[in-house]
Amino acid sequence: MRLLTLLLAALPAAAGTLFVGAWPARLLVIDEASEKMIGEIPLATGVPRSIIRSHDKKKLFVTSMKDSGIEVIDLATRKVIKSFKLNSGGKIVRLGGIEPDPQDKVLYATAYTVEKKIDRWVVGKPKWVVIDIEQEKITKEVDFSKEDEQSGFARFSPLRVSPDGKFLYMFRENIQIYSTDDFKPVEKIELSKSSFPGMERVFLRPGDDPFEEPGTVLGLFNSTDPVVHRSIFGIAKLDLLKRTVDFKPVAPATQGTMGLYLTPDRKQGYTVAFNGGGMNRRNEFWALDLQTGQIARKQEFEGRTRFSFKISSDGKSLYLFGAGNTLEIYDAATMKMKKEIDVNADMTTDMVVIP
Repeated sequence: MRLLTLLLAALPAAAGTLFVGAWPARLLVIDEASEKMIGEIPLATGVPRSIIRSHDKKKLFVTSMKDSGIEVIDLATRKVIKSFKLNSGGKIVRLGGIEPDPQDKVLYATAYTVEKKIDRWVVGKPKWVVIDIEQEKITKEVDFSKEDEQSGFARFSPLRVSPDGKFLYMFRENIQIYSTDDFKPVEKIELSKSSFPGMERVFLRPGDDPFEEPGTVLGLFNSTDPVVHRSIFGIAKLDLLKRTVDFKPVAPATQGTMGLYLTPDRKQGYTVAFNGGGMNRRNEFWALDLQTGQIARKQEFEGRTRFSFKISSDGKSLYLFGAGNTLEIYDAATMKMKKEIDVNADMTTDMVVIP
């Protein structure tokens, strides 16, 4: 028994798998325990644009750029089990926000079309679409409301579905709620009317976190006082069923932050905060105590001008990646770089961490 305990203690803590899209048409597979690339999954529909984790955590939905393809990856076998294209003839489908239904049978998405005519390209109106995975096609289309159409960013806004599958939440300057039956708006959560005095113009975006509590969206927000124009940064928690948002101010805002990713026990979260741009950009890791709502520690680091950020499945490593061919791994406790992996490919999508 003592020998077994010693052997287990010697094993690396992280035991998850990383998936990230790369040029020209593949998913890279990286093992967290060995911190090595262990394979790749070829894609038939071209350069991957986005990766969405299924609700049952057994599949990945991958969208591609050129052919507006959908590929379904089985995580157990790491193989493509379904692949199809949404483009037809001279009509190109451009997808925006995408969210699977709770049963992972359809994808809800915002989209528009671009059609080639003899002498010009015609851009179609933005609309809601339902993509049936089994039928491999769009089975429903509903035009945007006039208000949504006038908001140019609506078609690219992140989406979340309620646990019962009846409603979609679109994250814009406010959170607009739609019925999944007819995509008509049913309610709006006014982020400009925050729960703490004197603050308005709240900006909230959800992250992609495997440890997020079911039925909730935890994210970071920036808000500005309309009188003295003081900006603050904080943590927001949206309850998808109660349709309430709890705001917890943390500190004066920086120029920007990059997501909020939780440790498995949901007691601590990490983000990257930055100020400045180009060669003058300053980046810091921030560790947030989610119980007290305070910054537990922070550390400046040298980062490239463009990158994305994620946390490991055990919460002990921080990943910087994208806009290049290297994955940088930092120790979450010391916030110092411990390894750099050359994947020998330009990464084109966000990274999905599978515990």
